[in-house]
Amino acid sequence: MSPTSPTAPTSPHPQYCSAKNKKGPAEASLTPSPSGGLVMPKILDSRCQKSNRTYNFQYTFMPPLSAIPVPTTLSRAVRVFISRDGLSSPAAECHNSFAGYPSTSGIGAWYEFEVSIHGIPEQKTGYLATLAQLDAAVRNSSIPMLKTALFSQTSSPQTTPCMLLQSIASGVATSLGRPIKSLSWNISPYHQYFWKNDMPTKTTLTSIFEFAASHRLNDPTRTPAENQSFFGKCNKLNGHGHNYRIAVSIAIPSEHTFGMAELEEVVDRVIIERFDHMNLNIDCPEFRATNPSVEHIAAVCFDLLKEPLLNHDAELKSVRLWETSKTSATVEAGEIA
Repeated sequence: MSPTSPTAPTSPHPQYCSAKNKKGPAEASLTPSPSGGLVMPKILDSRCQKSNRTYNFQYTFMPPLSAIPVPTTLSRAVRVFISRDGLSSPAAECHNSFAGYPSTSGIGAWYEFEVSIHGIPEQKTGYLATLAQLDAAVRNSSIPMLKTALFSQTSSPQTTPCMLLQSIASGVATSLGRPIKSLSWNISPYHQYFWKNDMPTKTTLTSIFEFAASHRLNDPTRTPAENQSFFGKCNKLNGHGHNYRIAVSIAIPSEHTFGMAELEEVVDRVIIERFDHMNLNIDCPEFRATNPSVEHIAAVCFDLLKEPLLNHDAELKSVRLWETSKTSATVEAGEIA
């Protein structure tokens, strides 16, 4: 069948009009073609919204899904609550799985994981896996390991969060019976461990900080009128301030002793102490000849952090700087020559 066919299929479907330009109730078809696709009617006359008007349709062939397979990544967030008592188990009852599983009881720890799998969805269902399968795989793997790590006296003090995440990722893949693309572990809204199967012996750590600073955006090669027109309020003579947020991500071997606390010490010393409560244009030599835009501040922060982190065998992966909740700039290691 050609992409556009003047011949209407014969099986009636109540949602569509006939291709015979009749008045009255809709009587068009939505039928399979011999090659497995569907013939979809297309309205050419907007008047067929009313039953007393002439219906005019053109039929278009839609190819079957098997003709256009698309590799897809499916991600699922799974939240767990780990407590000392026996309720903290994969089999425990839960009445609010959106907030955490199992139901919160007593004092404990709340974590969020996000598992991602990659592949071509099964044609008939459109699924890579069911959400129940993903939920169960993460819960069955993470809850017992976390409970042992947090509360068991037999837990090894040498087990780092990076090593634990790698073990959980392995357990999730085994439970699903397939490889996973990645697994992230948010231990707080501001701290994340991230494992990915294309670098299985490393873990990416991300920590988010805040600092307050003021700046003025001005280009000395422009006239005052041109600067005011281009930068707007950001060009006001006495400047203005922001509560900046900065997310620093590093990659380390999973058995590395350099962890989140060490990362935070470096960022605090190199970035926060340098820029917090400063006028970037006046107090900071890094910006005396460089306009302190969000793009430039992110690049300067990346440059300042790279060597101190490398001294600890930590690879700086990215720096993301938020100027406001709606505006951020990211510098990534792979994009720097």
